[in-house]
Amino acid sequence: MQPSKLSFSMLLATTLCVVPPAITAHEPRPETLAAYHRYREKTQARMDSDLLAGLFLYVDRFPEARRQSIDAQLRRGEFYLEQLHTVDDGRKISAPNGIIHHWVGVAFLPGATLAQTKSVLTDFNHQKDNYFPDVRQSKLISQNGNTSDVFLQFYNKTAVTAVFNVNFSTETTDYSASRTQIRSCSTRVAEVENYGKPDERELRPADSHGYMWELCTWWRIEEKSGGTYIQVEAIELSRSVPFALAWFVNPIIRNVPKTFLSHLLSATRKAVTAKSTPRTNASALKTATDLHQATVFLPGLGEIS
Repeated sequence: MQPSKLSFSMLLATTLCVVPPAITAHEPRPETLAAYHRYREKTQARMDSDLLAGLFLYVDRFPEARRQSIDAQLRRGEFYLEQLHTVDDGRKISAPNGIIHHWVGVAFLPGATLAQTKSVLTDFNHQKDNYFPDVRQSKLISQNGNTSDVFLQFYNKTAVTAVFNVNFSTETTDYSASRTQIRSCSTRVAEVENYGKPDERELRPADSHGYMWELCTWWRIEEKSGGTYIQVEAIELSRSVPFALAWFVNPIIRNVPKTFLSHLLSATRKAVTAKSTPRTNASALKTATDLHQATVFLPGLGEIS
């Protein structure tokens, strides 16, 4: 792990540890969930409006010069990540006692097809392999047409271990032969205590730390120009922290989804590359597609590794 990433992980873990459990242990209030659902609905409305305007990827909304600059970065193997903020009639949507995290990430997979990429993203039973170590268990529970019920177990270990059992309702929409969307929104989130031990168990919502209450992702896949563009837009709801610590803790918590999206893009690229590349050439591309070798481009900040 690179020093900057190690320092960030240790800082986040240490920060979470200093928040007293008695204060952080709670479930989201009705008004918190209502604000999140309104935020999610407004975000979906923006996506629907974009589609009507012919804008499939988020970066399609930018002026031509900026789109060309971003495309050049993507074709160099970099990621484009941006924090987003959905508004309601121009007003910020705040979640009382919670934080709404909203990020979008885009990557380009040269030579890959939509079919290859879609097969990786909808292979729910093998996401524990494609997205290991972040996903430890995965299972397709049921499927009815283009709608699926999916179970994933997320794992994150720094100085502390955070594990979540999450059920998703997933809907796949094929807009054309070259454009597909996969929308997955959580229907149940349970924090796991004592992971990997004989007394492993799910915490009651009232006893959870609130690191993740809700999660919704939209994958968009577009095949064009000699490869496939993948985009993941994610909205997550987590708890806020006591006022005395908010100035220090909240900015750190808000950056976690950025790392999460970067890992998703890296793992997806690696899995699609393995599917589309002959075994004789796979080892030659391993370094370029390794999870920890991705270069990220953030608006206003430039490249980071």
